[in-house]
Amino acid sequence: MKFTTILASAAALLAVTSQATALDWTNCANPSSQVPDATFKMDGEWACIGEKVCGTLTGTFEKPIIQGAKLDIIVRYLNKITSTFNADLCTVLAESGYNCPIAAGPKTLHACVKYNGTIVNVPGSTTVSARNGDGNTLFCQASVVTNQNCPATPNP
Repeated sequence: MKFTTILASAAALLAVTSQATALDWTNCANPSSQVPDATFKMDGEWACIGEKVCGTLTGTFEKPIIQGAKLDIIVRYLNKITSTFNADLCTVLAESGYNCPIAAGPKTLHACVKYNGTIVNVPGSTTVSARNGDGNTLFCQASVVTNQNCPATPNP
């Protein structure tokens, strides 16, 4: 009986610890991207279905962000696309107080989008990328993100 209690406690601790660790985002852009030193951090540890998901991009923009820029978020599970989000990047940034064109140079941009995923409690390979209005890649960042129904599980 004690072994079962210890095992259950260890499993609960592991679950809490794994949820509390920061997501590791990696650069998936080609070397000629317009923000070659981009780093990304998502607010919280998982995506809340039907709610806003926010993140911060930091890097040196070699060219200004211009009208026509596009933001793409793709989530895959078992190599199948389970969710996509496509938007005008300037519109997304305007909702956070940034107006295009956004000048070249070192920047930290924070923005949010409403997450439209449907699969819950599975880790999805998530890619956040953007193309500038000239069609060239601004940045690409990738991580494994788990979707949650947040009313039952608040996002830290």
